[in-house]
Amino acid sequence: MSERAAIATSCYDHLGGPLGERLARRLMELGWVTAEPAPGVTPEGWGGFARLGLDLSPLPAGRRKPVALCGKHIGAHLGFLLRRHLLEAGWIERTPDGFALTPAGEEALRQLGVDLED
Repeated sequence: MSERAAIATSCYDHLGGPLGERLARRLMELGWVTAEPAPGVTPEGWGGFARLGLDLSPLPAGRRKPVALCGKHIGAHLGFLLRRHLLEAGWIERTPDGFALTPAGEEALRQLGVDLED
């Protein structure tokens, strides 16, 4: 377990809390994810997620709703895939009260342009 402070929480099976909200905001700014008229992943998003190493091929094949906004963060199947990828890539790690960024995650998310400042 990490000594770092939690910056994210679990919301069902996806990422919530400050990091979940900041990541969602950035993905929408990049045009990878749209909120209107219906939440979805754009063609730019498919390419961007692939460059991050996130395989979205399960997204349309699942029985779950592919993309949804859950408050200010991304839920549904995409939210699950994002959280799983961040954990598997070593960008976040579990803490007793949520998830903390690792140094690798901080670097990767800053390169993506995610605002990590309080």
